[in-house]
Amino acid sequence: MSRASLIAVAALTALPIAGRPASAEPREGLAKQAGSLASVRVVECARGPAAENRLAVFRGGMRRVAGSERMWMRFKLQERVGESSFRTVEAPGLGVWRKSRAGVGSFAYRQRVLALAEGAAYRTVVAFRWYGSDGKVIRRAKRLSRACTQPGPVANLRVRRIGGGSPVEGAPGVYRYAVYLVNNGRAPAEGFGVSVSVDGGTADTKAVGLLQPGEVRGLFFFGAACQGTVTAVADPADTVREAFEKDNSLTSPCPSAP
Repeated sequence: MSRASLIAVAALTALPIAGRPASAEPREGLAKQAGSLASVRVVECARGPAAENRLAVFRGGMRRVAGSERMWMRFKLQERVGESSFRTVEAPGLGVWRKSRAGVGSFAYRQRVLALAEGAAYRTVVAFRWYGSDGKVIRRAKRLSRACTQPGPVANLRVRRIGGGSPVEGAPGVYRYAVYLVNNGRAPAEGFGVSVSVDGGTADTKAVGLLQPGEVRGLFFFGAACQGTVTAVADPADTVREAFEKDNSLTSPCPSAP
């Protein structure tokens, strides 16, 4: 799993531009935007080995409509790690409505995001609003930018097998289970946990300090006797950025101890 809230995003800067023709710069987005009243595009997508080298600059632009007095726009950042879907992430300066001066013919704003993570793609969703002189919204729009992709390795945790199921000597009603975990990604996985539940009830959780790419590890857990199924979940707290998340959990029929 990947925890989007852990993304390292530095302070954001913006450049408001008002009063210039909306056609002065090209536009792009989810749909054709030639002649559109609202647009968003990627101005810059920089890559590099260090965090300070990785950044994206998005530009939103809008034109005045009949009856509008002011124009507003709001940027939201979305991240996709590996094969996952895009998810909205938090960062300073995002989610704030940027406002034009009264009576201008066009309004543009540049949003810069710093210290992007490796192995992820970033895009912005911009919401646009036009307000009349009475302060009421007279029009709304939304545009989606193209993605700024940052290459790089990421981890991928997978629960391969659940075994064990043998009673613990000297501890009546307690059974031992074995979970076999692998990191088949290209980056180390650090500081995560693995939990086991027996028949739907949480039995035990263990912390894993580090799992290198390609490394397989067996962990032992203790719980009640299994009547139906045992489930193991790698990284239940969602702390590791991963290429693929659907193999973090495995549910198995009650294992038979050798």
